[in-house]
Amino acid sequence: MGRTFAVYLFPAALVALGWLRLEEPRGGNGADALWIVGLALVPALANTLALRVALSVPALLTAAWVALDTPSTDDRRGFFGPVLDRAGDGLLDFFDLTVPFSGVEQPHMHGVVMLAIFGFCLVLAHAAAARQPLPALLATIAGAGWPATLYPAAGVVYGAAILAAALWVLAGLRTTRPVPALVAGVALVIAAAGASTSAAVAKDGVLGWKRWDPSGSSPKAISVAYVWDANYGGIEFAETETTVLRIKGPKRGLYWRAATLDQFTADRWIESPTPLSIGPARGRLPDDPLLPDRAGNPSTWVKQRVEVVALRDTHVVAAAQPVALEAPQLGNVFRLSDGIVRAPKGLKRGQRYLAYSFAPRPEPAELARARATYPAALDRFLEIGRTRVQPFGTPGRDARVDALFDDDRYAALRPYEGLWGEARRLRAGARTPYGAVVAIETWLRSTGGFTYDESPPPSGGLPPLGHFVAQGKRGYCQQFAGAMALMLRFLGIPARVAAGFTSGKREDGGWTVTDRNAHAWVEVWFPDNGWLPFDPTPGRGTLAASYSASSTTFNAGDAAEAFGPARGGEGVGGASELGRLLELKERLAARGAASGPADGTGSGALWWVVLAVLSACACVGLAKLVRRRLRYLTRDPRRVAAAARSELVEFLADQRLVVDASSTADELRELVRLELGIDARQFARSLAEARFGPPAASAAAAVRARGELRVVLRSLRNALGRWARLRGLVAIRSLRT
Repeated sequence: MGRTFAVYLFPAALVALGWLRLEEPRGGNGADALWIVGLALVPALANTLALRVALSVPALLTAAWVALDTPSTDDRRGFFGPVLDRAGDGLLDFFDLTVPFSGVEQPHMHGVVMLAIFGFCLVLAHAAAARQPLPALLATIAGAGWPATLYPAAGVVYGAAILAAALWVLAGLRTTRPVPALVAGVALVIAAAGASTSAAVAKDGVLGWKRWDPSGSSPKAISVAYVWDANYGGIEFAETETTVLRIKGPKRGLYWRAATLDQFTADRWIESPTPLSIGPARGRLPDDPLLPDRAGNPSTWVKQRVEVVALRDTHVVAAAQPVALEAPQLGNVFRLSDGIVRAPKGLKRGQRYLAYSFAPRPEPAELARARATYPAALDRFLEIGRTRVQPFGTPGRDARVDALFDDDRYAALRPYEGLWGEARRLRAGARTPYGAVVAIETWLRSTGGFTYDESPPPSGGLPPLGHFVAQGKRGYCQQFAGAMALMLRFLGIPARVAAGFTSGKREDGGWTVTDRNAHAWVEVWFPDNGWLPFDPTPGRGTLAASYSASSTTFNAGDAAEAFGPARGGEGVGGASELGRLLELKERLAARGAASGPADGTGSGALWWVVLAVLSACACVGLAKLVRRRLRYLTRDPRRVAAAARSELVEFLADQRLVVDASSTADELRELVRLELGIDARQFARSLAEARFGPPAASAAAAVRARGELRVVLRSLRNALGRWARLRGLVAIRSLRT
């Protein structure tokens, strides 16, 4: 046993040192490595081979637990699945990031380093215990030499250290034929030193071995990067689909926005936000003057839990119109106009953050009544190239737009005269901006003869969007969204292109977003709602909003309310989208009249079902009330305080927030603040005093805790909104806690 320990110690320390050099600060996680090195030795101290092998299994599980399961960084249940996922994420991170890396910012990479140390040390310890010099020698050289190829060391000094460790192993195990093993050791040392200094293999720690492909097939994409500015030359998705994000949020499908392209140059849309501030990614984003007042009410927000799986980008992705973030892992971020947030260090695999967005879903009839009342802050969204057009409905504006094409100062706009003509035709009869918006969306998506094509034909020297509308009629989302936004601006309707991802696939209680979901759509501004999404691209995505022609629940009948009687023959008999919408409205009305009243069959059974559901909900609410009251039937102030804590924990459980049984009062307060934005400091202070303070003061503290609890619960209910409160009232999660 003593000999095994002596042979093991020096080479194991060198292996650990080599891998720890990959982290910054170097050797900053020595305590973890010390545990791992000691754990790898334990099985080798047994007397028999069978016992050593048997002990290796729990040692491996313990090493995985130490390296990748504590502290847990997500809420996935179980052990093997999450640990394997984190190990895979950490391994793939070596393909994306250069070394040395931060073990604090990349916990999964740190876990892989710890497992590498454990694996090599375990082989070394078993070989030393079995008195097998060659396996011990190979484990020493490979374990210490491999990290040198990832992050080159001082070749001579480090190589000498490896050679010394090899000689130590040979001497300690007293091999009778040390020369062959020694020659092999020297050769491997030279190879490792050469690999660590060769420019052909190593460059800034990113190595050629990452591109090895024994199968001869194309390697799977590790992380996906995007350039969101408009590009109309064609796209080609990778052969293998890659998951880039996982998002837990609303059940309805929302688009996940990364950037907005708000400036149109002579031939394309580009991203041009205004910097506002820089600081930690926590709390409210800067006030946006284009959001309605109700967007400041947290009860109107949509919450999203975002996990970065394989997205390499500086944009923080969120739904609709972001208003707040809780993303401490991102560090300091740039807060830009239009709700855009950029992380200077970029998103990294495994990062998680909370995003809160304002995502209204107005009815078509509401938008059909919305007039073109635009604040001054919208002026830049009416710019086209070097000019700015007048808002929708301004008397004489059509003649002024026509004059642009004859003015040499705006010669760059002449190729878009056909696009302007189509926009004006589609707008015919529209009494409000919404009529023009939905007509153009319908024309591009369904009725205008356009085709989705990821390899569109060349534009023949014309600007891509002008050629797309007038002649080509083939393209992908960039063409469709860019053309619609430009047509709307010509009509004096504030619009911009949004870039990001469609909702993705609904699974496991959230949304799985892949690189194939990358998309561009249009955002149009409406009073009392702010920016609303519209999607003119056929076959790429569907919005969960009845006001958009891209939605499966599109209410065309109510949308037609935005149109008045046609003039000059335009829109007659289905010759334009106006006529088609009006015909659809008439068909819907006729269908409703022809169907007649329902005969009432089955209505009695339906009422019985409704009554049963209401009764069950009432029983759930009553059971929770009785259990809550029974807890307070005590004179022990500490038990009263425990009852108050339980009441808050069960309230949070009914809102799908899990509280660990060992959480302190301060941890409970922090959870309420982070998840729901409510200050519960007074309650936490009184609760802690009642439960753990001096007995003489605990009674008064318990009374205060109950009073503060009522204040906290009142604030929580006000912040959650009516439907969330109703859902919590009938939820049975708290009955299972």
